[in-house]
Amino acid sequence: MSMLHLHLFSALLALLCIVVVLALPKGRGAHRVWGRLGALMLLVAALSSFWLPGFGRFTPVHLLSVTTLVNVPYAVWAARRGRIAAHRRALLINAGGLAAAGLAAVAVPGRYLHTLLPG
Repeated sequence: MSMLHLHLFSALLALLCIVVVLALPKGRGAHRVWGRLGALMLLVAALSSFWLPGFGRFTPVHLLSVTTLVNVPYAVWAARRGRIAAHRRALLINAGGLAAAGLAAVAVPGRYLHTLLPG
């Protein structure tokens, strides 16, 4: 599996987990299991972004990766301390960042996912 495939797989799985977590009752076992998987996949997607083709050419999108690498552990810490509002806010920021990065990957000419669009 290439780094690009790992990155895409982990980002898509993180997105799926976020949708599931948002639909589940909060604080229950399923929320925690899906949330942990989603958090792990966010971290894998963020880390793998630094080894995508063009390594050494950092872009503003890499700021999102750094934010994710800081924000996910903070969100876990906040949940364990009972700071649920901070936990929710941190992970919603990550979810928004994931969605924005995905849209950019599809919409920006020259990006791999953009090349897959018809026409």
